[in-house]
Amino acid sequence: MSLVLENVTKQFGQFTAVDHLSLSIPEREIFGFLGANGAGKTTTFRMILGLLDPTEGTITLDGKRVDYSTSPIIGYLPEERGLYPKLKVKDQIVYLARLRGMQKQDALRELTYWLDRFKVPDYLDKKVEELSKGNQQKIQFLAAVIHKPKLLILDEPFSGLDPVNVELLKQAVMDLKDAGTTIVFSSHRMEHVEE
Repeated sequence: MSLVLENVTKQFGQFTAVDHLSLSIPEREIFGFLGANGAGKTTTFRMILGLLDPTEGTITLDGKRVDYSTSPIIGYLPEERGLYPKLKVKDQIVYLARLRGMQKQDALRELTYWLDRFKVPDYLDKKVEELSKGNQQKIQFLAAVIHKPKLLILDEPFSGLDPVNVELLKQAVMDLKDAGTTIVFSSHRMEHVEE
């Protein structure tokens, strides 16, 4: 799934958050946005997702404009986490997967695979609020990838993770790329983007 931004600009009143950004990200590539707070990374992601309309320019996925029909093929890990603290991991992930068109059994199978892979199989029936912030982040990542998206957008995916979990997440991202997912992510950390 190739992603193309052509002369994308986003203005909020007199403030220009994104200024004539053009880039092309081929299928199965990983593209890292590196920049300070306020540089326009999250605004760009929100435009790619169709949550914000560009003031100028176009954004296309495989030549098709982004709209609600493209949302089932996109996975998104927002910088500000948004899990329901009182829900069990299983109920939350299955619910979100069903919204993406997955069958319950398929979602449970994928969830079991990912929990095993992240070395937390016992989290299936735990409430999100019972987990550490780092482990909540792993569950939020699962919510972004459970439906096997063609485009995965990760906004600051490594923030708040210890070095062991950073490596687990990085390997998962590399494996998703190898399986055909196009990945765009942002980071404040130069070494993450370089890798």
